[in-house]
Amino acid sequence: RRTIKRRGPQTVAELAVAELAVGTRLVQLGAFDTGEIARAEWDRLAARFPEYFADRPRVVEEATSGGQAFFRLRAAGFDDLAGARRVCAVLVAQGAACIPVTVR
Repeated sequence: RRTIKRRGPQTVAELAVAELAVGTRLVQLGAFDTGEIARAEWDRLAARFPEYFADRPRVVEEATSGGQAFFRLRAAGFDDLAGARRVCAVLVAQGAACIPVTVR
């Protein structure tokens, strides 16, 4: 677990996907060209929806598809799929991208 201090009073815990057990529920908030862009999007979403991001760990996962690298931005800290779906329903209704996912 890495704890990253960001501007302002909020500290964001960031987990590596390798630290998460198979079956862990997450929400995916987007895929970005760099980890830095993904983290900046987290900051933007956390400022817009503080009640859904406060105390929730961030997961930035590097992946490849078709030979292209990208970075998935995900949030952890859900007890079950229903909790992840509830948060995504709120975010999507407000125009944000959000998909419930499960660590495999």
